Amino acid sequence: MASEVHEDNPFVTGMRQREPPISERPTKAVFAWSLMREHTASYILGTVLLAATLWMTFAIPRYVADAIDVLAAQDSFDADTFEDYVWLIVAFATITVVVRTGSRLAFFVPGRRVEYDLKNRMLTHLCRLQRDYYLANPSGAIISRINNDINGVRMLLGAGLMRALLSIGTLSLAPIYMYQISPRLTLYCTVPLVIGFIIVQSGIRAMRRLQVQQMQELRSLSEFTVESLNGIDVLKAYRAFDWSEASFRSWSEKVRDTSIRMSILRAYYMPLLMHLTNALKVALLIVGGTMVISEDMSPGDFTAYMLYLSLLVAPLVGMTFMLFILQRGFTSLGALMDVLFADPGVKRIESSGVSMPNDEPALRVEHLSFSYPDDVETRVLDDISFTVQSGEVVGIFGAVGAGKSTLLDLINGYLSVPEGTVFVNGEDVLALGHNKLREQLVTVSQEPFLFSDTIRNNIALQVDPEDERLEPAARAAALATDLARMPSGLQTMVGEKGITLSGGQKQRVSLARALVEPRRLLLLDDVLSAVDHSTERQLIEAIYRDADKRATLLVSHRLSVLAQAHRVLVIESGQIKDVGHHDELIERQGPYRDAWLLQRAEEAAAPDSSA
Repeated sequence: MASEVHEDNPFVTGMRQREPPISERPTKAVFAWSLMREHTASYILGTVLLAATLWMTFAIPRYVADAIDVLAAQDSFDADTFEDYVWLIVAFATITVVVRTGSRLAFFVPGRRVEYDLKNRMLTHLCRLQRDYYLANPSGAIISRINNDINGVRMLLGAGLMRALLSIGTLSLAPIYMYQISPRLTLYCTVPLVIGFIIVQSGIRAMRRLQVQQMQELRSLSEFTVESLNGIDVLKAYRAFDWSEASFRSWSEKVRDTSIRMSILRAYYMPLLMHLTNALKVALLIVGGTMVISEDMSPGDFTAYMLYLSLLVAPLVGMTFMLFILQRGFTSLGALMDVLFADPGVKRIESSGVSMPNDEPALRVEHLSFSYPDDVETRVLDDISFTVQSGEVVGIFGAVGAGKSTLLDLINGYLSVPEGTVFVNGEDVLALGHNKLREQLVTVSQEPFLFSDTIRNNIALQVDPEDERLEPAARAAALATDLARMPSGLQTMVGEKGITLSGGQKQRVSLARALVEPRRLLLLDDVLSAVDHSTERQLIEAIYRDADKRATLLVSHRLSVLAQAHRVLVIESGQIKDVGHHDELIERQGPYRDAWLLQRAEEAAAPDSSA
């Protein structure tokens, strides 16, 4: 329903966040920096704490070396000095634990806040996108981006950034300290490690390709799952569960096979540096032990060298996982930018600023033509012009595919309307903008949507749930009899998409939602298609009883609904072929008279068929 939502409504809490600019799409790095900029203080604190952690971590092996050298000096052993070194080691180790924890919090918390901000911005922007976007992007792919891709960005700007800085610091400092102890040993260690790292890089490149493939397969699996759940009634009706299960199994197997291939790569490449490092330790024992025996290196320096080599191993072994996080994060960042910087397709023009006369029509359509972007050669609407005055009910009749729903979607802003073609209260809808347009009109679509909540909250989507106008609106929408049969009345839970209600009941709840808050223009898109004739009469009476309070544009294929309209527009192949009152239209040849004769024949035959 195209109405302005209530500020306190739980369905839209958190939506009114800062919206991303869409005029120009930045690079991934610039966009990532824009997300991090709000948390600069936290990142600076985390970097300082990380630097302190590295300094203390690399200081401990030096004190361990000095303590061992004091022990090795049997003739000049100084117990006080040895004890001082031990206490320094314990103090640095204890402080390192605290500082390391603080650095993790300083990096992880901004990652979570960015995740929260991105989800709100995604929801806000998705609500601004036109229907064309959703026709080209299935719901499953959008859900996958919200769940999987935002998590990838969170890991990038949290754990990934911290691991990257930690690895850079460790890989930079460890070789320096090792070189200061023994340049020759460092040369022996560096060459094999560089060769092993180059080999691992080939595995990382393969991992990147598999990761992109896995993300695409997860989106396809998500799309199929959402479609299957939405079409569960169709699957039941045609007993197509075998096909659904086979298709789901096929997509799941693709995700599984890709995950297995990634696991195999990790199993072979990730331990490679670990095994290489273990081999280096054995070689170090042989070469370094010989140097200690020949007194070219002290036992303490040898121990410190082993500790520095151990510190070097962790970032090298974790390099694959860290690069995996970074690659996934930047891939996810690109996928999110595809949504956040998608053009909403909503043009805006400057308001004329001229006050309109009181006799200005509530709705004026002038020479409106429209084609869908994927088929610009075919005009769905061709030179449509008409007006709807306040207090007037104008009906629209046409065969399936004539362009009726497209016309309403253009009026209420679901589709991009050409400039200077649709005016509400004398103002071009492009100048009004979405919020002001929703203040002027309300739409009830032929496919009503209900939230998994009570009937009361679904009707009160735009007002306070305790508003005294709810019950009169429910009665006007012919819901009184249905509510009387429900033990909880308006407090009845309707389930996801109103699954516990019939099609007619869902349409009437949507109609009640539209009748609660007065609007100058009411658009009804075949809202009586799923109700019986008795309920139809009640709704027609309610619609026409309050018709003088607003302008009403009523689309219906039931001529009994249009019989009381002031005028009926007959649309055929996107053009207005005829205009007139119901009594006039059934007197002259045309599609309206043909439909009237057919419906009369069906009504006359109904008792015989039931007998």
